[in-house]
Amino acid sequence: MGFKPAAATARKTRQAKEITTATYQILPSDHGKTLLLNRAAGIVVTLPADSLFFGFTVELLVRETFTGTFQVAPAADGDLMYGGITAVALAASKSSFFMPAHFGPLDHDNYVADADTKGRHVGTNLKFTLMGTNEWMVSGIIHTVGTPANPFSNG
Repeated sequence: MGFKPAAATARKTRQAKEITTATYQILPSDHGKTLLLNRAAGIVVTLPADSLFFGFTVELLVRETFTGTFQVAPAADGDLMYGGITAVALAASKSSFFMPAHFGPLDHDNYVADADTKGRHVGTNLKFTLMGTNEWMVSGIIHTVGTPANPFSNG
């Protein structure tokens, strides 16, 4: 009985997919992938319908700083985002703080980075996991310039 190394490597099990179009609909086959967002003019990424299996997960990584709007939208109005993100200001002070995705009476179902203070810079990394009907958990770190502002909105 000898030891055999695993056939799968990290590169084979954790796949990346580069996105360069103005819009992208996340597909069921994107489960477990990291989507590399590479379009400076802006991009709208749409989450899949909440009828997929619970636990569906996808990560978004900003590969090129946006000058346009970077938005993550639900497939249907009413699909809410829970969890939160840590914002890190890219300045000498390196200030950071935590922003919840869903708080108080507000229903946040969109991530809209339409300014430098809202996380549209290279290195921003967001993870979305389908937790149930109308429920997406979001976590990650966003990179901003200036005082970070909340990018979550009721679109």
